[in-house]
Amino acid sequence: METRLSWNVKRAILIAIAAVLCLPLVRLALDEWTPKPEVDWNGKAWNARKGLVARAHVFVSPLPAIPSLDLSRPPADPNPLDPAAPLECRFVPKPLTGTTPKFDCRLATGEVIKVKYGRTPERLGEVAATRLLAALGFGADHMSLVPKVTCVGCPPFPFQMRRVADAFFAAPLLELVTFRNQTWEFTWPSIERKMPGRAIEVPPHAGWDWNELPSIEPANGGATRAELDALRLIAMFLSHWDNKAINHRVVCEDGAGGTDPSAPCQAPLLMLQDVGATFGPTKVQHAEWAAMPIWADAGTCVVSFEKLPYHGGNFTPIQISEGGRALIADRLRQLSEAQIRTLFQSARFPDPATGVENGDVTMWVRAFQDKVRQIADRPACPPLPK
Repeated sequence: METRLSWNVKRAILIAIAAVLCLPLVRLALDEWTPKPEVDWNGKAWNARKGLVARAHVFVSPLPAIPSLDLSRPPADPNPLDPAAPLECRFVPKPLTGTTPKFDCRLATGEVIKVKYGRTPERLGEVAATRLLAALGFGADHMSLVPKVTCVGCPPFPFQMRRVADAFFAAPLLELVTFRNQTWEFTWPSIERKMPGRAIEVPPHAGWDWNELPSIEPANGGATRAELDALRLIAMFLSHWDNKAINHRVVCEDGAGGTDPSAPCQAPLLMLQDVGATFGPTKVQHAEWAAMPIWADAGTCVVSFEKLPYHGGNFTPIQISEGGRALIADRLRQLSEAQIRTLFQSARFPDPATGVENGDVTMWVRAFQDKVRQIADRPACPPLPK
């Protein structure tokens, strides 16, 4: 009797373990088979969004005075973080997406920041890319690297533990067992603070895609073809290959109205966000970035992402107008060598010879200047086809 009872207990334990181990498969099946919400492409909200995109611009106003900018900090941030000071914040539990280790954290001021940690080069690429975009006058989030973040209430390895907890339907349990006042420290993480302005979204769709740019109407207040080509060229300059819609954002700079696209918006702006997959491919790879030409066909001023990961997605090969080339060339030329060096140094770019972070960035500066020359020091682009 005792042997049978012992066997029944063991069997029950084995069944329970098997059931728990199957939970990630259940989660995967639910994610795969649960009907996904769809956008009503003919609905009021989507039509309102289309109206905003039609008159969206891609440069902020007024444009920054480039020669006076300090690129050791986010150029457009009115209240930048001290890059030499450690931060303390309180963990904000929430579902996470993507593959980069990160978590949300609340500062004493109440502001919620995103902390990206670990050794991923995405931290470095996003700091440099956002500062360059902001310096040139494009919309950009405020990104900084800080020496240390002390997270109060963090579980160990917060991103990984949250992903495991979600897979096992145990996120509430993780939040219960996490000690509210325990602290974990993260060395040289990046801190993301959103550019002010409400994001315009029609769930489940987020962001904007390259194939929407032809729908922008300059006569209705939207960006000109030259301005759109300037945006295309800076994306090529950065090798912004992970350029799907969700990695971009439609922002209403004048603020109020939540995410409702029907709310009044005087200044809709298309911006690039999540620009960590840059300076490569893949991310912050000097040899690959330096070797990637700006022009797929220099004679006709065609740019193409087809040789990059995902083959460019919806960024199809396109001829750049002379107005667009001249516009971004003029902005890039205003950056001094000292500013370019500061851009890479403040982002702790690695020495290409050793791969060590915060190294000699001279080769990065030279590659940057060469790309500027490819755009600026060339004959005018031919007229666009009628």
